[in-house]
Amino acid sequence: MKSNLLLHIFLGITTFITLTFQESIFFVLLNPSIFWEIFFKELPYSLSLMFILFCHEMGHYIPAQYHRVRSTLPYFIPMPFGPVGTMGAVIKIQDAIPDKKKLFDIGVGGPLMSLILSVPCWIVGLYLSKVEAVPTTSSGNILVFGDSLFTYWTSYWIHGALEPGTDIMIHPLARAGWVGLLITAINLLPFGQLDGGHILYALQGEKYRDWIYYLFLGFLTLGLVDFAWVIWGFLIYYLIKVEHPFVPDSLSELGMARRILGWFMLISLIFIFVPVPLGSMREMHSTKLYEDLWKFLFRLF
Repeated sequence: MKSNLLLHIFLGITTFITLTFQESIFFVLLNPSIFWEIFFKELPYSLSLMFILFCHEMGHYIPAQYHRVRSTLPYFIPMPFGPVGTMGAVIKIQDAIPDKKKLFDIGVGGPLMSLILSVPCWIVGLYLSKVEAVPTTSSGNILVFGDSLFTYWTSYWIHGALEPGTDIMIHPLARAGWVGLLITAINLLPFGQLDGGHILYALQGEKYRDWIYYLFLGFLTLGLVDFAWVIWGFLIYYLIKVEHPFVPDSLSELGMARRILGWFMLISLIFIFVPVPLGSMREMHSTKLYEDLWKFLFRLF
C-alpha cells in the first residue's frame, strides 16, 4: 500500500510538471532562466486541469467506495510531448461490479464532474482571452485547438465573428477547459469500458448488443475527418472493446433520475465532441464539410 501511494504521488507531481511545461520541458532544462516565466504563465492551466482530472476520477472513486467496490486511487499519466502535457488519469476497479445500477453510478460520476468543471473554466477563460492578428507568414506553423459545437457557439457568443487574419489567443484557463471537455468527450464515447460504454449499457441492457457494432461503424467514418479517430477505433476494437462485459441486472430499476442523467450525459457528447482536435491554423481555417455543418447547426439553434 505504501509503495502504491508513493507511485500515485510521484505520477501526480510528474503530471503537474508536464502539464505546466508541456513540450517546452526539455527546452527549459537547457535554458533554466525561463523556468519561472513559463511556470507562472502556465500555472492556471496546470492547476485547473489537474483539479478537473482529479475530480473526474473521484467521480468514479467515491461511488465505488459507496457501493463497496474496491478501487485504486487515481493514477495520473504524464505526457512530456505535445501541447497538452497529460494523457489523463485512471483508476483501477479491483472487484467485479455487482449490478447495472452500481455500474451506472460508478460510470457516470467521472464525466459528470469533469463536464461541470470544464464548462466554467472554458467560459471564464474565454473572457480572459484576446483576439489578436495572426501573421500570415506563420499561420501555417501555429498549432491550434479545434472546435466542438459548444466551443464554437460560446466563442461566437463572447467574441463575435472574427475579422479575417485574426484569431482568439486563448487564456491558459480556457485551454484547461478545452482539454477537460475533450477528455470528457472521449470518455463518453459509448463503447466497451469507456464511461459512455458503462452508461449506455446500464441504460439499454443486453439488447444494445444487437446494434452497438453499427454505431461503432458510424464512429469509424470520423476517420474521414481526422485520422486520429481511426487510431481510437483501433484502440477501442482491440483494447477497450466495442461491447461491454456482462454485468447482472440490478434488483430494482435505474429510476427516472438516473435515466435522465444518463441520456443527458450521452447527448452532451454531441455538443462537446471535437471532430478535429488539433491542426495548423491554415488547416483549421480551410473550408471543410464539418465546419459548414457546424455553421448550419449554429444558425439552426
